[in-house]
Amino acid sequence: MPRILISGYYGFGNAGDEAILQAIVEDLRRVEAEVRISVLTADPEGARKLGLEPVPRNAPGPVLRALRACNLLLSGGGGLIQDSTGVNSVIYYLGVCLLARLVRRPVMLYCQGFGPVKTGLGRQLTRLANGLQLLTWRDQESADEIRALGVARPPSRVTADPVLGLEPCQPARVNEILTREGLTADVARLERPAGPGSAEVGPLVGVAVRHWPGLDREALAEGLRRFAEEDKARLLLLPFQPSRDRPLSEELCSRLSPHARLLRADYEPKELMGLLSCLDLVLGMRLHAAIMAAARGIPFLGLAYDPKVERFCQRCGAMSLSLEGLSAEGLHKALFHLLRARAPMRQELQRRIPPMVACLRGAAQAALALARGHDSRAALACFEANPALHA
Repeated sequence: MPRILISGYYGFGNAGDEAILQAIVEDLRRVEAEVRISVLTADPEGARKLGLEPVPRNAPGPVLRALRACNLLLSGGGGLIQDSTGVNSVIYYLGVCLLARLVRRPVMLYCQGFGPVKTGLGRQLTRLANGLQLLTWRDQESADEIRALGVARPPSRVTADPVLGLEPCQPARVNEILTREGLTADVARLERPAGPGSAEVGPLVGVAVRHWPGLDREALAEGLRRFAEEDKARLLLLPFQPSRDRPLSEELCSRLSPHARLLRADYEPKELMGLLSCLDLVLGMRLHAAIMAAARGIPFLGLAYDPKVERFCQRCGAMSLSLEGLSAEGLHKALFHLLRARAPMRQELQRRIPPMVACLRGAAQAALALARGHDSRAALACFEANPALHA
């Protein structure tokens, strides 16, 4: 059986990135159930729970041995090649790719988002991607930007974020979470099967925010407060990376009392996706909160602190607000309009998401083709045979 080594931002408690890993693994196993998968991670126990062989991501010896033992290095997904948080990200992830090429292993960038890469060193290092076998991106802008930096040699395809294809946990587990969190009485979807919700009950809104320089906390809190008071909205704060998100979520919860409550426990990606399925709306500053909402057909508003959030919203036909110049009035109005446009937005998501998920199947097939020793042309044939890519 082919052996695949996955490299990404795994093992740091970020629900979005852990969801990416789980989705990639499920897609690969859907194509080849017996594929052997290793992962560079900071959480070996979490990898073992997924049936993966963990490799310490910062240990040169084990990393090199894992590269020699694999048939393919799969780098991704997520936004790995960027220097907005420092050039070290570019150095690390492309460095692993370069090591793979030095030991003559094929490399595929898997459904990644690219950029921003603004430093001179970062741009020079990015051109190392010319030596890879196949590049796949979660949006067209990523493909265009890396090509503009001079990476035009490897074949490139636009697919989607792997999390769009992730299945939620079972309904019984969702009910357990709702009970544990005391949310059972709060889940009253406005379009629930028995008919419209009570006029006395407003939407249940998930809010997934993160700390970021320039975030106007006053505007964010005031916009949410106005929406909660005028539309009877109930706000549920969802820390997607608890170690970083919980302080801000706790602050907002305190300021927005009695309209807001905080998700108390930490949950696995499939559990979060199941929980999001119970909401009426989602405000997603965390990209994968928006992606999970889209995957479940839940109307969402993106709070764009990074181009990747705006790109995803545009591809889904969803609204987004820029973090720059955020105002309480603008946020309130956007949520007001989203609430009233939720039915057509659900229809739009039902139209746009399935072809993107189909593209992910092509990416998994291409990865397995490379791992079996086929060349890039054979891998590309996996996409050409997928009608969703030509819709």
